[in-house]
Amino acid sequence: MSAQRPIAIVTGGAAGIGWEIGRRLAADGHLVVAADRVPGLTAGENPAGIVWRELDVTDHAVVDRVFGEIEAELGPIAVLVNNAGIQRHRGIEDLTWDEWAAVVDVNLHGVFSALQAAGRRMLERGDGVIVNISSISARGSAGRAPYATTKAAVIGLTATAGAEWAARGVRVNAVAPGYIDTGVFRQGVDAGTLSLDTILSRIPAQRLGQASEIADAVSFLASDRSRYMNGQTLYVDGGFMVDYGVPLAKRPE
Repeated sequence: MSAQRPIAIVTGGAAGIGWEIGRRLAADGHLVVAADRVPGLTAGENPAGIVWRELDVTDHAVVDRVFGEIEAELGPIAVLVNNAGIQRHRGIEDLTWDEWAAVVDVNLHGVFSALQAAGRRMLERGDGVIVNISSISARGSAGRAPYATTKAAVIGLTATAGAEWAARGVRVNAVAPGYIDTGVFRQGVDAGTLSLDTILSRIPAQRLGQASEIADAVSFLASDRSRYMNGQTLYVDGGFMVDYGVPLAKRPE
């Protein structure tokens, strides 16, 4: 199969924020590869211009092989969105090693593997864009030590890759979402691990974000509109980080 449209890979792209990112990039004119462990919403091809490829980002060799197969079948990788991620909710003292390692394997090792596999190919051509998905939790998040740690590491990796590759035609930036109204978020509220009222009180915009708003930010970073940006992290959080941790009711008028 060949494609006239530029190829964009979205890891973890079969559902949730990854699916919305894929839909937006497809609307922008890309042929999107939703690289995920399960087909989710995107089994086979569909009118949205998204195809699914099985990918376990924790297997470094498999990531490189699948990216090579995608290029051989569809064409050069123009955009990579490193979106795959998982969480484990538990206090540090109760966290098991397996829980810690599982999050690190996906959220950090997986990001590095995909970034390196795509980056090497982009560097050969002197052109390409990588967008890593971090989080406001990189600042620290009680009960989510492995998630917060890996998302902070993604910011450091983004800055380093951006600095190393800028002169060679490859741009690397990140998006750090705030609290987004997804099924996973609502599950946390229902389970009692997240308090919607408390969260809203700490967001100056006084609302949750939408997955489409994260997709808009990724679309911007993937386009020539951001051509002078490299190594940066773009926070999409309703103002949470600029007024971090101060409940709205306690802010001065």
